Amino acid sequence: MEIKAQGAVVALGTFDGVHAGHRALISEAAGLAKALHASPLIYTFRNHPLSLFGREPRLLMTPEERIAALAATGIPVAADAFDAQLASTPPRDFVCMLVERFALRGVVAGFNYTFGDRGAGDTALLKTLGEELGIAVRVLGPVSYENEPVSSTRIRACLEQGELETANAMLGTCYALSGAVTANRRIGHALGFPTANLEGYGNKVLPLSGVYAARAFVAGEAFNAVTNVGNNPTVEGRSTTVETHLLDFERDIYGMPLRVEFVARLRGEVKFPSREALAAQIAADAAHARAILK
Repeated sequence: MEIKAQGAVVALGTFDGVHAGHRALISEAAGLAKALHASPLIYTFRNHPLSLFGREPRLLMTPEERIAALAATGIPVAADAFDAQLASTPPRDFVCMLVERFALRGVVAGFNYTFGDRGAGDTALLKTLGEELGIAVRVLGPVSYENEPVSSTRIRACLEQGELETANAMLGTCYALSGAVTANRRIGHALGFPTANLEGYGNKVLPLSGVYAARAFVAGEAFNAVTNVGNNPTVEGRSTTVETHLLDFERDIYGMPLRVEFVARLRGEVKFPSREALAAQIAADAAHARAILK
């Protein structure tokens, strides 16, 4: 009701990853709202729009993680389900819906933002509609990192190519996977390095196969860790797993929630000649991770 009374300036976007570009857009919306004596608001969709058409990419955040990260900015979030009705809404009707629902005073969008049926609306149309409806419209150009635009697509590619440092810099935080600890073959335990097998992280991007220095969060407590993403070729693994060895940790956490933040890439996945050679390398990886995470 407070937003309706004051009118809103709305930041528009999908916001997967809530990366540096998204944060700049949200900050711009907050600044415009202050100038117009209006309320800032983030408007997004609960599901990725491409999911409706069976073309959803691997994501940087689950819907729940994304909404929580947006809410953590301190600005209210309105998140609608992107369904067939919304997908077929003409661009002008979509903007009019925002006007009616939020007493729209202004909008802020990225340079490549599209909206309405088949993405027919672009920022040029948004500006035209703004003039017609008396709405302030600001369009932000790309935020750059290392002379290239920051985007969710670029961050996904960096993760899949092993460029973790670049991905984390654009995210402004460490990329993370969250899920539950499930049963595994206990091979790490037999080698002297018990691991927690992570599952249930949804349709998220997996970093390139390899070994990473990580921080693992159990019941809100952080632990230094080494995480392997891959199929464990030395022991003839067949499917990709995410397994984490928590350093200086002996508790049984089977079935518990676990969050793994990827801090640094240590090496690629290697098939060793023996389990003994693998165990020796894991010990070296643990020492390397300790040096990074200290």
